Formats: sequence, C-alpha cells, structure tokens
Amino acid sequence: MNSDVHSLQEIHFRAMGSDCHIVILGGDPEQLSTAEGEVRRLESLWSRFKPDSEISRLNSAVGKPTIVSSETIAILCRALRAHRLTDGWFDPFMGRDLASLGYDRDFEKLLGSDKQIAGTRSYALTLSDSGVVATSRRDYSTFSIDLVNRAVTLPNGVDFDPGGIGKGLGADHVSRFILAGRARGALVNLGGDLRCRGDHPEDGWQVTIENPLDPQGTLDEFIRIKDGAIATSTPLKRNWAQGDGTRMHHLLSPGTRTPAEVEIASATVIAPSGWQAEMLAKALLLAGPQIGVPLLRKHRAAGVVVTLDGSVVQL
Repeated sequence: MNSDVHSLQEIHFRAMGSDCHIVILGGDPEQLSTAEGEVRRLESLWSRFKPDSEISRLNSAVGKPTIVSSETIAILCRALRAHRLTDGWFDPFMGRDLASLGYDRDFEKLLGSDKQIAGTRSYALTLSDSGVVATSRRDYSTFSIDLVNRAVTLPNGVDFDPGGIGKGLGADHVSRFILAGRARGALVNLGGDLRCRGDHPEDGWQVTIENPLDPQGTLDEFIRIKDGAIATSTPLKRNWAQGDGTRMHHLLSPGTRTPAEVEIASATVIAPSGWQAEMLAKALLLAGPQIGVPLLRKHRAAGVVVTLDGSVVQL
C-alpha cells in the first residue's frame, strides 16, 4: 500500500555509536521522540561499553546465571540461531577477543585515545583448492537460557558482543514498536542497518549504499525496498592502529579469532528482517562469495558486493 510522501516525518540522532535516522508515515510527531527513546533503551540494555547494561552484567557473571529482560533474551536467542544458520561464520561471542585487541570501549572513544594497542597480528582465512574452508561451528551447548525465569548463563571464557546483530534486531524491534502506534509506515536506520514496515512512498524507500573505499561518497547504485531490511558489513569503517602502526578491524575470523583478511571491501544484504541481513552480511564478507552466496539464496536474500578494486557486483 502506497502513501503520500507529504505525510513523512523524520528525526536524526546519535545512538549505539552510530548515526540513526527514523522516518514515519502518518502518525503523531511525538512518535519520533518516543521511537528515539526506544532505541536508547535498547542501547542501555545491550551495550557492552556501558558497565551497568544487561550485557555487561552477563559478561561479568563468569558462568553464573543472570536475570535479564525479554529484549536481551531475544537478542541472545537470535545470536545463537544466526551462529547455527551460518555454520559458525557469524559468531557474536568473541567480545573478549575484541577487547584484547583494544576494542574495549565505544569506538569514538577508542579513536580518541592515545593508548598503545599492542600484541596481536591478523591472520588470513584458511584457503584450499576449492576456496575458503568453512569454519567448524564452536560448541555453545553449555550456553543456558531459562525462558521462564529469564535467566542466562554464558559458558566460561565467552563474552557476548551484541554489535554484530544489535542494530539490525533493534531496527526490527523499533519499526514494529512504531507501527503499534498510529503510524502507517516506518523506516528505522541504525548506523546503516535498516528495517522498513507498513506503508511506503509510491516506488518504495530509496536507499543509497556507502562507498567503503570513499567514506565521503556513495555508490551510483541504490536499492528500492518496500518491506524488509538492509545491512552492510565492511572492515574499512571500524578500524584502528596498533602501537606499531598495524591496522586492526572489528570483523574477526571465527577460525583464528583475529581480524580476518577478506576478499571484498563491503557486503550489503537485503533480507526479510534486520537481524538476518546483519548475520548474512557478515557471513558473506568473512566467508567470501563462494560460501556466502548460497547462504543468501537459502534465506531468500540478495546482496551487493564492492570488491577491493572498487567493482560493484550484484548477487
């Protein structure tokens, strides 16, 4: 169902360490501030950089049960499911490894710090004659989620990093939250991971794709979407230098648990939901097209890849 573009209302703000943009069709203007508040509420629950968040408390519990909200139960269940569906290529339980590499605070604070980050080096994904070897899925069988009492116990030595799926799932949640009010349609964009629902402009929402090789520019290609989600993954955006000048990034190889050397500059995925788009974008980038493209087909998704030489390939 189409909607009059003149009924569009929007808001821009910073949250979850990212630029956020929410657009609604119809509804009351105050729904925008209410939606922003919901994004900030999720951030207060899920951020691993806030010491009083539920995720921080869970990661600090060291094998002991922690009572959490239904929203945190939801993100943990989706994360475990995403790990299984991608055969381990998506692994959001490497928070401790990221912290050891120096990514132990909000990224903006990390870039503003003069702390020397030292100690590790990056490794390439293992290659064979047939391409990238699929990583074996890690065993999280001791991960306990008590749905009745909302009690979660992480395996010893495991820290959950919600950054791999939180913005996509957050966009799913907030777009549904908006439509539960008086709005007829919504687009929620949390740092480039977006979800749209309900009514839309006549030809759908037009979404441009950032050029990962030029942070100030976008690609000539754009995506029109009416109901669904888009997420992009790239190692070129959240990266930092070690004390010796070595560049590090936040996308770790599940096999080595260190920054992966990848075949492509960015992977953008269009999928039915935000959490699916996020998991598939990361799996496609880490595993490469040979493994990633069949995953897209399996989950009714499509993709756009930017190669390291700047070529754009539609999948």
